Amino acid sequence: MIKITESKLNKIINSSIKKVLKENNSRYQYRLTDLEELMEYMWLKPSITNLNVDIFVDDGGSYKRHNHILLLFARNGYDKSVSEFIPFAVSNNPVIMDENIEYKITYNDIFAIQDFIQVNITNLIKFATQTIDHNQFVNSLKIPSYTIITESKKMLMEMATLRMKDSNLPMDIWLDEGAAYTGHAPTIENFPNNSPLKKKDIKKLEEFVINNMEALLKLANGEIDYRTEFLPGIKK
Repeated sequence: MIKITESKLNKIINSSIKKVLKENNSRYQYRLTDLEELMEYMWLKPSITNLNVDIFVDDGGSYKRHNHILLLFARNGYDKSVSEFIPFAVSNNPVIMDENIEYKITYNDIFAIQDFIQVNITNLIKFATQTIDHNQFVNSLKIPSYTIITESKKMLMEMATLRMKDSNLPMDIWLDEGAAYTGHAPTIENFPNNSPLKKKDIKKLEEFVINNMEALLKLANGEIDYRTEFLPGIKK
């Protein structure tokens, strides 16, 4: 029997997580055409996730067998008879990988799924790479307290989410990336929960924009990558 230390195991797990995130950073389209693929996923119901729709998570490396990045699928509707599923990248920026799909669920629910992915990303990857089991995964699930916004904010689907922990700002913000702003100027969006921003918060946001103007414009024009170049260079 080969013994492995906890330190060595953690290095292996972290290396696996970094590899999956690197693969998921590339953008391409994917449409689920073979529903048999979902037989290799764990079905998580709203009673477990606190989401309003069923989601399906990879629990055994299905993404490798089907030759695509690690994905989370969400039922595109509220009835269990719905057999169309929305593919989300398991990524720090969990975009929808099928740009032609017509959404049958609200944008509030789409954003909630994206937030669920972001707060559970490490364990979603561990689960898919079989470094934790089903019970460990379910017991470790984090239920986002974050609620979105208004359904008219469709453009947020193409924007990068910058979390408070990464920016030291008192709010989450959404940033244009990859020329998603075609038709309007490069934009930063913020949506406070049920209360207006305080003057001091607006001041901090203004300072953030001024200090990071060059990088924000490069991000918006697709000249730098959000995760590998923009985030490490943020001036807080």
